[in-house]
Amino acid sequence: MSSITIKNLTKSYGSVQVLKEFNEVFNDGEFITLLGPSGCGKTTMLRTIAGFETPTTGEIYIGDRLVSGGKTFLPPEKRDIGMVFQSYAVWPHMNVFDNVAYPLQIKHKPKAEIKQKVERVLSIVHLSQYAQRLPNQLSGGQQQRVALARALVAQPKVLLLDEPLSNLDAKLRESMRFEIKEIAKELGITVVYVTHDQTEAMAMSDRIFLINNGVVQQSGTPDEIYNRPANQFVADFLGKVEFFKGVAADGQITIGDWKQAIAYPAMERQGKVEVAIRPENIRMSKTEGTLRGVIETMYYLGDVNDCRVRVGDALVRVIAEGYSHREFAVGDEVLLNVREFIVFDDDGSLEEQLKIKT
Repeated sequence: MSSITIKNLTKSYGSVQVLKEFNEVFNDGEFITLLGPSGCGKTTMLRTIAGFETPTTGEIYIGDRLVSGGKTFLPPEKRDIGMVFQSYAVWPHMNVFDNVAYPLQIKHKPKAEIKQKVERVLSIVHLSQYAQRLPNQLSGGQQQRVALARALVAQPKVLLLDEPLSNLDAKLRESMRFEIKEIAKELGITVVYVTHDQTEAMAMSDRIFLINNGVVQQSGTPDEIYNRPANQFVADFLGKVEFFKGVAADGQITIGDWKQAIAYPAMERQGKVEVAIRPENIRMSKTEGTLRGVIETMYYLGDVNDCRVRVGDALVRVIAEGYSHREFAVGDEVLLNVREFIVFDDDGSLEEQLKIKT
């Protein structure tokens, strides 16, 4: 196990600053996810940790060893890391055993040691029975596990993964998330994982760093970053959310488009506000609720019932449990209860943030 310490790190290409000053410690055995839209700087951050990029300023330590900074720059092969890329990058002419053994073979390790370590790591990734197969005889998920085993076989201090599941189909991607998480937990290894997929980040991470335009917008546990977003960009990027403009006064927020109000006893903000509501936090009923509306559309997705309810001049999205499609129909008058919402100052920043989101 080993921590990663990053001090005052920046990265520029000419006049374009891709990463703005970054200071953080990734702890021993922690599963860190760098999350954000394409071009935000997350892969550049990973590549500087790996040693494929040189920081413009700053220092990087793996454990207590300086690997980048000042006059020091260790190449990737001397940083004691394992790395898995988006493409599987397995050797097509080598069987699974030889693919995984390759990092040990180029270090001229004894054959007995190679055999013992390869067999152990193949067992961890559930590929022992495929040791003699060629990559073209494997599924995409199995090939990705070969790449993962190859990264782990030399027992690195740190495992770096750059969108390793993006080439897999949805069902396989879901199962691989949990496999990677369990392997990391079993080995007690520090992991830095890059993705633009919020579901992956939520499912796998101990801490998430949400990056946009080279700046960390927020870091924290999945619960913190989802339920207590630092700004509108974070709220909008993670999960489903709708924003409504309103006025906070006298213990409630009156939403202009709704022409109705929701209770706001905390009154942490007053005057013009932006209210962020996640559709799963609205309960729809025929008998209980504070808001009145009419169902305009319903999309039954099996596990959920995705609805649009007309409230005043606005369409409000409600994600109800799947069974509710038997209880409600388009055209029904319903009552809504907003169980949870987030209030931001209406300073126009949301529009600016959403412009640079993509």
